[in-house]
Amino acid sequence: MNPPAEILEADYVIAGGGSAGCVLTRRLIDAGHSVILLEAGGDDRSAAVYVPAGSARLVGNAMYDWKYETEPDPSRNGRIDSWPSGKVLGGGSSINGMIYLRGIPADYQRWVEQGAKGWSFPEVLPYFLRAERNENGASEFHSDQGLLGVANLRVKHPFNRLFVEACVAAGIPRNDDFNGVTQEGVGYYQATQKGGLRCSTARSYLRPVRDHKNLRLLMRAFVSRIRVRAGVAEAVEFEHYGVSKVAVARREVLLAAGTIGSPKILMLSGIGSRRELDQHGITCINELAGVGRNLQDHPGIILSYDVNMRTMNVEVHSKWRFGLRALQFALMRRGPGTTPISHVGVFFRTRPELPAFDAQVHFQPLGYEVTAHKVILAEANRVSLAVNVSRPQARGAIRLRSSNPQDAPIIEHPLLESNADVRTLIDGARVMRGIFHSPQLREHVQKEYLPGEAVTTDEQWEAYVRAASFAMYHPVGTCRMGDVTDPNAVVDAELRVKNIARLRVIDASVMPSLPSCNTNGPTIMIAERAAEMLIGGAKRHPV
Repeated sequence: MNPPAEILEADYVIAGGGSAGCVLTRRLIDAGHSVILLEAGGDDRSAAVYVPAGSARLVGNAMYDWKYETEPDPSRNGRIDSWPSGKVLGGGSSINGMIYLRGIPADYQRWVEQGAKGWSFPEVLPYFLRAERNENGASEFHSDQGLLGVANLRVKHPFNRLFVEACVAAGIPRNDDFNGVTQEGVGYYQATQKGGLRCSTARSYLRPVRDHKNLRLLMRAFVSRIRVRAGVAEAVEFEHYGVSKVAVARREVLLAAGTIGSPKILMLSGIGSRRELDQHGITCINELAGVGRNLQDHPGIILSYDVNMRTMNVEVHSKWRFGLRALQFALMRRGPGTTPISHVGVFFRTRPELPAFDAQVHFQPLGYEVTAHKVILAEANRVSLAVNVSRPQARGAIRLRSSNPQDAPIIEHPLLESNADVRTLIDGARVMRGIFHSPQLREHVQKEYLPGEAVTTDEQWEAYVRAASFAMYHPVGTCRMGDVTDPNAVVDAELRVKNIARLRVIDASVMPSLPSCNTNGPTIMIAERAAEMLIGGAKRHPV
């Protein structure tokens, strides 16, 4: 007979120590509440995590990445992709490309129209500001008082300037602040960094309270299910180094396991489609057909060019240059060691008649390729850019593979099922090719490496797009917010799981639709707003 599970207890139990979980923990601790934080991954305190230039080596590394695999994608010749997910405190904010963006007001108005009342841009902007500590100072659209470091790039490369000038000459407006009045245009990204180091939520929010008397932080704590009795979430069951334990919540259980993890845990707990749960022998306690549905990500493709000036690839592959740059980073926190993967952003219209931008570019003065399972850095002097669709139409799903919590879920995402998204990628790629043929860049470009100048017709472009496209690692939507009358909504506008008391989902999975940008900033905003909801509710309803 197995021994009884060890029982822990706190005001709040948070399942998931990623971008949202760290924010929630800090805010609840600061408000005087006790918290149990359960993280299935390991510690974030590693040079591999905090040196920004190492981010490409985190993705696909089993120490830091869950390395989920998708099902074969019929829209891309049956391709099977590896989907990164942070296996470390800070989650995605500890392994991502560090680009800090918010999206545009229309993104959040679309959320409202999809049933997320109270989440319009004027209503969410204060929570972006609450999080932000921008090194450029405070303004109407920025704060310098938050916990999340937001910084300008600390590395410069001459090709960045040339690329910006070529975009402006092509009619794309210059934009010095993508999080200001407008997002459209070309300019330099800001990154979630502080002092030249990655500023994940584990570093910025969690680290100062890791030893707080009101926090019980457990890493390598693998959640198996949420215990629900009579329609009330009471506890979280988990394994910690092979030992079964239970974390009891006096107030609420907060699920912050991400777009892949949160729906999986709900389904293992009996919350989801009855038909699918029956297939795995799981008793359905709350039929919510939307759990795991509505999966979205930005599809993207790479264009790359061999150039006649030294790019950052040489800094990586030359031993003496690498040593010199490592010393520069160690002594001054400057140079290529501080770089996120992308330097220059472009938000542009793939056709001039469009009412708003429909594509985004991540440009970097180094060459890389995204294969099904890893990112490969070139050894040649090469520059690259990724074009992605800002508001894609494809939808996928997260499903259970079995009732065993240790089994990875099934990820089904026909990334290019929408011909409109394919069209946007083709048109966007052609715009960017035109910029590399412009007088500002032509004398520096030796050849187009990807897809190659032989690709010219619509048919050839579509073949390249379907063979080489990939998800931009921005998955959202699988526990989406909506009106309580919407049969496909999983949580209401206060992120409470429908029909279950004292249970909320707080992470990127609640987004009804993708914002027109990278998703870490919006995820942190969601957690900031949720924390205020929780703290305000706790004041109204003391235990």
